[in-house]
Amino acid sequence: MILLLLVAHSVAGLQMAPPTATVEQGKIQGTTGINLDGDEFLKFLGIPFAKPPVGNLRFKAPEAPDSWQGVRDCTRDGNTCISVYGDPLKSSEDCLYLNVFTKLLPGPETTPKPVMVFLHPGGFVLGSGTQDMCAPDFLMTEDIVLVTLNYRLGIFGFLSFDDPALGVPGNAGLKDQTMALKWVQKNIAGFNGDPHQVTIFGNSAGGASVQFQILSPTAKGLFHRAIAQSGSALNPWAWGDKNGLAAAEKLGSQVASDTEALQLLMEASTEQVLNASRQFTDNLLDSSQRRPFGPVIELPTPTAFLTRDPVDLWEAGEFNDVPLMLGDVSNEGIIYEFEKLLSGKEPSIDPVEAAVSWKFGLDKGSDKFRSVKELVRNFYYKDGVSKKSLFEVLSDVLFIEGVLESARLHLRKTKHPVHLYVFSYNSSSNRKFLTAMGLDDTIQGNPHGSECSFLFSKRLLGIDLELTEDDFKAVRETVKIWANFARTGQPHPLWDPVTISNNLTYFYIDRMPLLKQNPFEDRMKLWQHIKLLLSEQAC
Repeated sequence: MILLLLVAHSVAGLQMAPPTATVEQGKIQGTTGINLDGDEFLKFLGIPFAKPPVGNLRFKAPEAPDSWQGVRDCTRDGNTCISVYGDPLKSSEDCLYLNVFTKLLPGPETTPKPVMVFLHPGGFVLGSGTQDMCAPDFLMTEDIVLVTLNYRLGIFGFLSFDDPALGVPGNAGLKDQTMALKWVQKNIAGFNGDPHQVTIFGNSAGGASVQFQILSPTAKGLFHRAIAQSGSALNPWAWGDKNGLAAAEKLGSQVASDTEALQLLMEASTEQVLNASRQFTDNLLDSSQRRPFGPVIELPTPTAFLTRDPVDLWEAGEFNDVPLMLGDVSNEGIIYEFEKLLSGKEPSIDPVEAAVSWKFGLDKGSDKFRSVKELVRNFYYKDGVSKKSLFEVLSDVLFIEGVLESARLHLRKTKHPVHLYVFSYNSSSNRKFLTAMGLDDTIQGNPHGSECSFLFSKRLLGIDLELTEDDFKAVRETVKIWANFARTGQPHPLWDPVTISNNLTYFYIDRMPLLKQNPFEDRMKLWQHIKLLLSEQAC
């Protein structure tokens, strides 16, 4: 009996031994988690995919990580990146870490699994790939390998100068993502992932990032399918400006050159740089102006991430041609309430002027600018400004119009399917969220980012979403759609891809999914009319 007990104890000890894996830089030790079905999976957390971007590497492109001796503890999330909305004491410039979740490590009887790499939302100024934002227990019901990652945000990820000698041309945050994808290619086989079957997916800024990776020559060959959720490189909020000199002067000193500005910013403390960036007005709801820090077009160099306008690249067919799935939720404009929650006050935007995108190239106060304002006012606000009308115009100008235009552009030159969707699961958790935002039953539809609560977490912006049995069914169906696309490129048996750019087939994702034509058709006709009018006036 004693012998049997000792053997049982020994076997239990073997079963509970922490998982270990080997990456290019050394050995790592992970831990375990439990998925939605109650099954165990393996977690490797806080793996460095680049050197800490501190000291001389601040604002610079990421560099490959250093090796280590022994076994590195990867049982906890790595540092999150500095955010304008966060506490600098709870985050760090040393933040380039990723997490890997897998059901099995490779062995004689295992086969490599499709890999899904998530690029997190947050408007390029907040968010992380940690478990707080990207809890894996839903997606890990599927037979995939999941990777989540951090990338630098705000001024730390998107400071830019034109002088190539300074080595800060911009887009460091996007280059962090590409570096993580390179890490995946080199290391994911060690987690039973297939490096030849990598799908990138992301929401909001992560969705725009997916398209930026599609457009960047530096990401060629690093992924094989892509899902852009509620975000496009054509959305006006997805672009920043070159504010290096202005940022340096907000530290309190006048500077005469980019060189002086960068030196000042390099020597400043983390808190000083963060506080300088907070002095810029950054209202992502106002499409009439660029944001102070975000993706930019770089001057051509061998290592540049993006050197041409996205429309030009798509029209020329110069992009990473992979199968694409993209779409929006049914009421993106509820993002207005998120901004109010984050800032603690009503966003200070003109509900009409904010809809006239800077991408139209119009001078504020010009006759053309005023004429577009009137078209917007007469269409959306003919009965006065209401939450419903405000949400509609924000949905369209900030998200839907750009997403649909990118679908058309991609379709014209791609050799692969384009799957378009509108996500509209009307769950009890959705209603709880809308009620918590102070919205009554006159507001319908899914708020911006809500599909992530069906993929990752039972929380949205810190609000617990108590899922019902029907909600869990929706979670399982959503996860299956995303994982099917990663496995085969066919997300659902009833879902046909788009074939004609002026007649957009899309999948209405709800409890009774339907194949439909031309999402938000009446509203999109307005924007097509406005663009046609402006192009005729320019001739």
